[in-house]
Amino acid sequence: MASEPCQPNDPPVPAAGLLHAGIIHDLNNLLTVINGYGEMLLKSSEMPEKVRRGLTAIRGAGERAASLTRGLMAASRGALVEPALVDVNETVNELAALAEHLLPDNVQLFTVAAPDLPPVLADGSGILQVLLNLLMNSRDAMPLGGRIEIETARFRQEENSLQPSLPSGDYIVLVVRDNGTGMDELTRRRIFEPFYTTKSAASSMGLGLPMVQYIVKQSRGYLFVDSAKGKGTSVRIYLPAVETGASAVKADAPQTGARVSRGETILMVEDDPDLADLMRDILGNLGYMVLDARSAAEAVELSRGLADPLDLLLTDVSLPGSNGWELADSLRKSRPGLPVLYISGFPTSADASDPPQPGSGFLAKPFSPAELEDRVRTVLDGQKRKRVLIVDDEPGLLMFAGEVLRDAGYDVVTGDDGNVALSLVRSQPFDLTILDLVMPEREGLDTMMRLRESHPDLPVVAISGAFGGRFLHSASMLGARATLSKPFSGEDLLHAVRTVLGD
Repeated sequence: MASEPCQPNDPPVPAAGLLHAGIIHDLNNLLTVINGYGEMLLKSSEMPEKVRRGLTAIRGAGERAASLTRGLMAASRGALVEPALVDVNETVNELAALAEHLLPDNVQLFTVAAPDLPPVLADGSGILQVLLNLLMNSRDAMPLGGRIEIETARFRQEENSLQPSLPSGDYIVLVVRDNGTGMDELTRRRIFEPFYTTKSAASSMGLGLPMVQYIVKQSRGYLFVDSAKGKGTSVRIYLPAVETGASAVKADAPQTGARVSRGETILMVEDDPDLADLMRDILGNLGYMVLDARSAAEAVELSRGLADPLDLLLTDVSLPGSNGWELADSLRKSRPGLPVLYISGFPTSADASDPPQPGSGFLAKPFSPAELEDRVRTVLDGQKRKRVLIVDDEPGLLMFAGEVLRDAGYDVVTGDDGNVALSLVRSQPFDLTILDLVMPEREGLDTMMRLRESHPDLPVVAISGAFGGRFLHSASMLGARATLSKPFSGEDLLHAVRTVLGD
């Protein structure tokens, strides 16, 4: 059998680059409208069962189409869509649930999951897309039926190993193998060419494996394909493992349930009339006052004629004759600190604000009504809630302290070493930093001194349980507003935070 590696320093395959960004933008607008109204209609209890089944099928197809466009966006952007800590076994379980509806009766799927796997830093929907594409390829390679196996395992690459193109380190391995028809050498050499396919035009766009290659590369992973004619195919994906205490920040889980308004006024700027109607319906049903504009110029005129406060600018990044970033800058001249939520279906828009602007958020199309509701509320609440950064290499303490402060009404971001803290403070505004003084990558005292140099007005609460409190005394000498000796209670933590912030 032959093996075909895919490495992060390989030249990119321009699969999605061949699709004009404007097409992806229009697709995302259409899918937001289709999926949004589908979700809203499915919430209605007064509906014939036959109609409900049809709407459910439409919604499911729309979600699969949205997953495809997210993969294309990841490929064309050359960056992760939403990097987070991903449990690979959970992703395999999600795929197995989908497979019940995707595989014929004569194709069997078996999964073997290694226990206690560390997470990987990747785009969760992208990894699911990878597995889904590989599953479909295996299915199509077994027209008479067969067996598909998906396996997860840990792997440590040592120097001078049998896999010379794989750098040393710890990996999570995903293996998808089948006993199908396999590939001859000529086919195997062309599998990552954009739009190359051995399937009929009616059944394939030829983007499956190039998309798999892109997503694996953007997750800093490696991909190897073993196949031979008549002997099946095995695809092995190596993703760097993220061990406990590594420098990664896991995003908070999205809120559930409708997050209703508190009477805020939103200026919405969207040039697609169908999408504008959908967003107005979603936000209006929650009690927001929505002002509707189709262009930046119209939005500026509406703002000038509004005597009352404006609580949020909700704007598409791409606007006729202008863009959302310029519009926000213009409105903030007369309305300083105006919160902004940017939306876009273009592949590159998420990276257009550099660095991230305080008081702003971003929502990629296509999005669901619940995602719009949650992101609007999050940006609005972020203006009222004080933001606290907690830095500690102990995951249990991060979870405990984060829950205590979130329950008390604070907006909390967590990191697990000093380098993460410095990076976060450079890119985001915070009202307070809670800093552990003993960490493996960069010590807390050194981090604190660097924070004092770059952000002298940012207060620090120092925490430590080492060396009988001697480090806490040093932190006080360096300007820590308060210190806490481990272990401490939730009441102790809240008292220190409220005292320093004057709450």
